[in-house]
Amino acid sequence: MVKANKGRQRITMAKMKNESNLKVTFCKRKSGLFKKFSELITLCGAEVLLLVFSPTNRVFSYGHPSVEEIVGRLFGSSSPTGLSSETQQMIESYRSSTNIRELNSNVMQVEELMEVEEQHAKQINHNKKVGQDQRWWERSNKEMNYQQLEHLKMSLLNLNAIVTQKMLEFSNP
Repeated sequence: MVKANKGRQRITMAKMKNESNLKVTFCKRKSGLFKKFSELITLCGAEVLLLVFSPTNRVFSYGHPSVEEIVGRLFGSSSPTGLSSETQQMIESYRSSTNIRELNSNVMQVEELMEVEEQHAKQINHNKKVGQDQRWWERSNKEMNYQQLEHLKMSLLNLNAIVTQKMLEFSNP
């Protein structure tokens, strides 16, 4: 059986020229980064700060236990006061956004469910194909070979004889 596609292939590491592809790839890779950082936090209990600037200069931040706490530790203070306006803007961006860790957890759960459902769909398709191969008599007569047609003919004649016999038994009690 020949594969229809080439599967996953290695891509060259260079900035993309197509603006649309660049934005889509950024969005997917950013989600992957957040997922990996969430896994790192969950598995290792690490304290993490992730700042990502998009190609359109939007700021995305992710921090555990919080962006403010990690930034405060980074700059040697317990509170993030006295920070640059850009840093404060990032902190405000984090505050105004939804709880990213909870969203990442939901995304991971949905991805796991999707993976399970994809496997389930593959199994159903496989079973359907196997069932079709085993029930050759349900195929169109045009799809059958001579041997299958002969077998179908004999089966129908046998069925006809059984039905005739049953009808005679009911009519002559």
